[in-house]
Amino acid sequence: MSRSVSLILISAATAALLLIISITNGLIGGQPLKVVTVEVPVVMNNQQKVESFVNELMTKRQASCLLWIFTKESHINPNAKNPSSSAKGIGQLLDSTYQNIGLKHSADPIAQVVASIAYISRHYGSDGACAAKAFWQKNSYY
Repeated sequence: MSRSVSLILISAATAALLLIISITNGLIGGQPLKVVTVEVPVVMNNQQKVESFVNELMTKRQASCLLWIFTKESHINPNAKNPSSSAKGIGQLLDSTYQNIGLKHSADPIAQVVASIAYISRHYGSDGACAAKAFWQKNSYY
């Protein structure tokens, strides 16, 4: 004998209420109530993804410096393009910079952050993003 199962997604509050009713009344409709928890990913825009990634990856100080650079360079826009050079993306890296670090430009904002961090790490050393920020403040680029 086959048995069909129906799945209905409900809010946590509704699930709690149904669980209370189920416990109070025993069985609902002759069958026990099964509560299933489904994790729903939070939808984030590109800026939120980048900020979340950078804040998880780096110290607070380094993250603040890197996000400052990204804001100055592109307003944290992965589609930003410099009309007078090959610079593009969140970190406004040049095509030659991508070649030098051994990566390809990607439309993905997280891939752009990784490429920017790779460049900054090689170019600015141990103080990384904060050294790049200090350089940017003097020269309007990093």
